[in-house]
Amino acid sequence: PYVNGALYSILSIPSIREEARAMGMEDILRCFIKEGNAEMIRQIEFIIKQLNSDLLDGVLESDDDEDEDDEEDHDIMEADLDKDELIQPQLGELSGEKLLTTEYLGIMTNTGKARRKGPASVQWSGDEPLRRPVTPGGHRTGCPV
Repeated sequence: PYVNGALYSILSIPSIREEARAMGMEDILRCFIKEGNAEMIRQIEFIIKQLNSDLLDGVLESDDDEDEDDEEDHDIMEADLDKDELIQPQLGELSGEKLLTTEYLGIMTNTGKARRKGPASVQWSGDEPLRRPVTPGGHRTGCPV
């Protein structure tokens, strides 16, 4: 079905449509009608109709304009829905740029101490060197295998 849709769209371009007619594409498509199921036959008939049409390039663009209007309407409605969802910071709670510079600036610039919060996190004081995990078997003596 994707190939049929792509073929239908490509045949909206007059130069390609003329070339397809010249190479006998309608006869080729009619061969597929004999073998296909009902849905395939219907799609091929639409492609043949597009092949034999004399539409200009601008005709399909008007359909796109309608889609853009729908998208704009959707964006407006979505903005209206989001108005009720604004979250205000509580008294003493950091927000906005103050939150970003306080909590996350050190991560990006390596100037601040590493901060981690959560039940499974390990606290690092900044005074002691970092201990990286060691690969098991990394301390073996002798020659590598």
